[in-house]
Amino acid sequence: MGNSYARCEDYSATTDERTTRRSSLLRRCSRSLKGSLKRDDTTGNSDNNDEEEEEEEEGEGDGKETDVIEEEEREDNNTPPPTLTPEQKQLIKTTWTLIEASVAKVGVVLFMGLFETHPDVQQVFTPFRGLQMEQVKQSKELRAHALRVMGFVEKAVRRLDQPEKLVRMIQECGRNHCHYGAQPDQVQHVVPQFLQAVQPTLGEEWTEDVEEAWSVLLNNLTFIMKEAMVKQRG
Repeated sequence: MGNSYARCEDYSATTDERTTRRSSLLRRCSRSLKGSLKRDDTTGNSDNNDEEEEEEEEGEGDGKETDVIEEEEREDNNTPPPTLTPEQKQLIKTTWTLIEASVAKVGVVLFMGLFETHPDVQQVFTPFRGLQMEQVKQSKELRAHALRVMGFVEKAVRRLDQPEKLVRMIQECGRNHCHYGAQPDQVQHVVPQFLQAVQPTLGEEWTEDVEEAWSVLLNNLTFIMKEAMVKQRG
């Protein structure tokens, strides 16, 4: 998500057995995601602009959808999360149209909350190291990065019915995060902060079903990102 991140450090040594288990879980989760998305797939569903963007982003990562699980439990949970239902996918698409009008604001709120609750994550970003929260909030770099992240979410939403492209995109994102210096366990911290950031924007449209749908998607995306990061580190 940017060349301003710190250089990747070794995360942890993994045994052959653990690597094999993670690879197996990743394949199972990918198959589960693809099966879920294809059930709701419709031909000709993507627009021409989306197709052009996808050609440019050929090297991007992979994604998966997840259910709502406590953050502490998810970090050590290697079980692939459940996939989105057709109804949940529709809720995500519908509510995203409302979020789009405030993507910059939502993105900034997301990262401000992330840095406040997890200061170690702020230190991963070179431009924000050593800055006070007010300085971070006013920085152009924060807004720019927030827009990039929200743009990534937008692409994920548009690819809900294109599982292969979605998976490749999220996997590449995970590998990039490794190079930028982020740690796998830090990725999961984004989920609750995203949910808190979008809630005020959606207002009365924010329901338990909407929260569940977005939680499922985000937990799946972070699950695949973390698996890709661990695999990248070997």
